[in-house]
Amino acid sequence: MMYEKPANRFVDRCFIHCSASDARGLDYQGEQIVSTIKRWHVEGNGWSDIGYHFVMDYAGDVFAGRALTKSPAAQRGNNKGTIAICVHGLTVFSRDQFESLRLWCAMVNQAHSGRISFHGHCEVSNKSCPVFDYSGVLQLDRFGRIK
Repeated sequence: MMYEKPANRFVDRCFIHCSASDARGLDYQGEQIVSTIKRWHVEGNGWSDIGYHFVMDYAGDVFAGRALTKSPAAQRGNNKGTIAICVHGLTVFSRDQFESLRLWCAMVNQAHSGRISFHGHCEVSNKSCPVFDYSGVLQLDRFGRIK
């Protein structure tokens, strides 16, 4: 999968999330993770779709969620002009996930001419999401820009 800049929507920020679930195994990957999160968001929250644009499984594979033409439903009050990426996990994350997150975020940043700042959900909520050092993983400067 490749990232394609949404033509109809201005984007200047990207929020990183975690799924708050360590459900894993060879039988619980990719599309199954996306469909589970979508069910949580639609049935549990009453949303029209999954809140995230992309979901990353333990293998580091990236799967499409909400259409990029639509704002996410992931950071209450902070969805406009953003992209939402969810890294599957709560206490266990893989090296492949972090490497894929770095590459994916670099691709998003490049598609937007280096104008994207990256943030954790925790920056705009009282949650600790994501529960890993996203700033260190992405090597962000103090403004949330990729160094």
